[in-house]
Amino acid sequence: MPMTSIQRLLAAVLAIAGGLLAPPAGAADVSIMPVNVRLDRANDRATVQVQNNGNEAVTMQAEGILWTRQNGQDVDGPTTDLLVNPPIFTLQPGQLQVLRVGLRRVPDLQQEATYRMVLREVPVPRASDNTQVTGAVRVLVALRVPVFVAPTTVRRAESWSVQRAASGETVATVTNAGNVHVKVSELRVTGANGEVKSTAVQGAQSVVFPGEQRSYRVQTPAGQPGTVQVMTDQGLQNVASGAAGK
Repeated sequence: MPMTSIQRLLAAVLAIAGGLLAPPAGAADVSIMPVNVRLDRANDRATVQVQNNGNEAVTMQAEGILWTRQNGQDVDGPTTDLLVNPPIFTLQPGQLQVLRVGLRRVPDLQQEATYRMVLREVPVPRASDNTQVTGAVRVLVALRVPVFVAPTTVRRAESWSVQRAASGETVATVTNAGNVHVKVSELRVTGANGEVKSTAVQGAQSVVFPGEQRSYRVQTPAGQPGTVQVMTDQGLQNVASGAAGK
């Protein structure tokens, strides 16, 4: 039975939608260790290991960038302070590459300096490209490794306040008055009946820069929570609800 004009139009729309919704082609499987780098005046060099866990060769480009934060938003910028070597490399399946990260100069810092080492997959032809479904989108790997450069004298001064929001959530706010970052990994809230609710904090949101204040919200049981446990890079802290602590 021949298609009507409406049926032909509908088939064309579905074909276009199918192309737009095509699944992404497999991205490269690359792992990195460590996941952050710490430098100071006494140790201005470090190594990072990159491994190809996939079945095909992958080419990566590495560079150092400046990492700042403005109005709570991450801002990346160019820098000549941080050197990464080699800047470009190819990893065969199962191969490990060691990158050397270092400072061009040893600064005398009053406050921690923050950078990122960025690893980007270079879009070169791969054997599997010939077998991908038409319309599939290839996803290129991009990894960002924080690089922290400690000041000459480290001063830590973080404080927490915990309040119950009108929505019923527990809001934990940290103020970093020190000169180095605070890394928050998890918050746990204990309810009146002993029930525990927690939230994990990952990525850039886990890092609180010097001079910054950041709040985290946790879904909590009914009733006022008893104790809030905060896990940071300085260990576990207990803060009572409605109070402030260090």
